[in-house]
Amino acid sequence: MGLHGMSPLSEFHLPETGQFRYIFTDVDDTITTHGASLPQTYQAICDLSDLGYKIIPVTGGPAGWCDCILRMWPVCAVIGESGAFYMFKDTNNQQIRTRHLTPQAMRQKYSLGITELKQDIFNSFPHIRLASDQFCRLYDLAIELSSLTSETQLNEIKVFLENRGLTIKTSSIHLNAFWGDWDKLSTTKLMAQELWNKKLEEINDHCLFIGDSLNDEPMFAFFNHSFGVANVAAHLGKLKHKPKWVTPSVGGGGFVEFAKAVSRVR
Repeated sequence: MGLHGMSPLSEFHLPETGQFRYIFTDVDDTITTHGASLPQTYQAICDLSDLGYKIIPVTGGPAGWCDCILRMWPVCAVIGESGAFYMFKDTNNQQIRTRHLTPQAMRQKYSLGITELKQDIFNSFPHIRLASDQFCRLYDLAIELSSLTSETQLNEIKVFLENRGLTIKTSSIHLNAFWGDWDKLSTTKLMAQELWNKKLEEINDHCLFIGDSLNDEPMFAFFNHSFGVANVAAHLGKLKHKPKWVTPSVGGGGFVEFAKAVSRVR
């Protein structure tokens, strides 16, 4: 076992040919590098798909991104906004479908609530900056962590939001707040049951997960084969459950290294 209880990726040597079938992956700072999707990272995703893996991004990213990812990337489904929904292509007509965790009437209340919440936040924290993709989010308010200048400010905004009944999740770039009790893992389990008629617990040994941040902790804890890109090191002090293996490189470069290791096993 290596540093902080994680093993280097070079020690990932599992001989069972054909054991793995599903790859769940975070997006921001796991597939992306400084906000960009590098050509070699996208090629790695394509290579894994060509090998027969089912690839499922599991992200705090907005509905607008998820729709685009499902249309443009070789993936079979996308879980978005920290688990508020999953999107998939209907096998009958290839139309994109969205499985919301809340009914339509509640979604309308969410929209109104988020609008009011934004104004309250700006009144109380004028320095706060929302994510540029806020316009295409359905459920959550995403605050740029870079607009918070200290741990004290971060804690103040968390208390402000929690006092209004919101759930808080923190990624590598955003503080996400929403009214709901979902997370990445709970919706991943729901998706596996509804789309594949499989319990995630029963196919755990056929799955891999790779991520980088605090909101990936439920996934690190659950999956027997969990990986972190190198930038997960920035969050180790706050992670009770850490990935089993860690890549040498950060971001998309780390994902490429992960893909090569997984391809060798395949």
